[in-house]
Amino acid sequence: MENNASQDNPLTDDLPPLLRKFGYLQSLSPEEADLLLKMHASKKTIAKGKVLLRQDDIHKYCFIVTHGWAYRYSDLYDGSRQVINYYLPGDIISPFALVMPRVNYAVATISSVRVSIYKPEYLMELFATQPRLGLFYAWMLGREDSSMAEQIIRIGRRSAYQRAAHLLLELYHRLKIVGFTDHRSFYLPVTQSLLADTLGLSVVHMNRTLYRLRLENLIKIRSHKISLINIDRLKEIAEYKGTYLEQMKSLYEIEKELQKIKE
Repeated sequence: MENNASQDNPLTDDLPPLLRKFGYLQSLSPEEADLLLKMHASKKTIAKGKVLLRQDDIHKYCFIVTHGWAYRYSDLYDGSRQVINYYLPGDIISPFALVMPRVNYAVATISSVRVSIYKPEYLMELFATQPRLGLFYAWMLGREDSSMAEQIIRIGRRSAYQRAAHLLLELYHRLKIVGFTDHRSFYLPVTQSLLADTLGLSVVHMNRTLYRLRLENLIKIRSHKISLINIDRLKEIAEYKGTYLEQMKSLYEIEKELQKIKE
């Protein structure tokens, strides 16, 4: 899907999604933007339905998703599959490659995916000279950790109805930050089978849940485009609080504290 969401996100459309995500927090300096752009120099396109990483693989590179969707999952001994999370534009696959090179999960593409590839050692050099970018990166990893906690709560304590509403809101919010929404709509290339494996449901139960959301005029699905018709009501149903995706202490405050330590 091409980015046609300039009304939702004021950031410059031609910037890679990762820079838009960091720019959502605070404006980047020209030097910071240039260094982040250098991380995007090596590019690769991966076809739909391809496995990018296999469980127990040793990997030496990090991948920035610039276009398309992928998912992180684990295959179980009984042949079933648990989807752990999704990689959207602006996300980094294998952000811990430097310290944890062996993965205990697998990653596969949902659609055709374009990635930029960089060596994780580059981050060490980057953060040494640009501490603010280190804070941005920490925010991104912290947000991913919070999303994982929400996934556990979703599956463990929420009803199927709440799970579906919560996941759709989360995906919408993540895509909006990087400019991949169109008003209250977004491209959703995920099959019902994949959604079921994400939310711990059968495909039949997943189908019934989405039908209920449509019947109550909360969402509209046409082909692979989904519209959230009543976001406020969806938030009530899901008990959704988006702060785990947004929260970050003011970088100005952090910089002041760091300056005090130096003094």
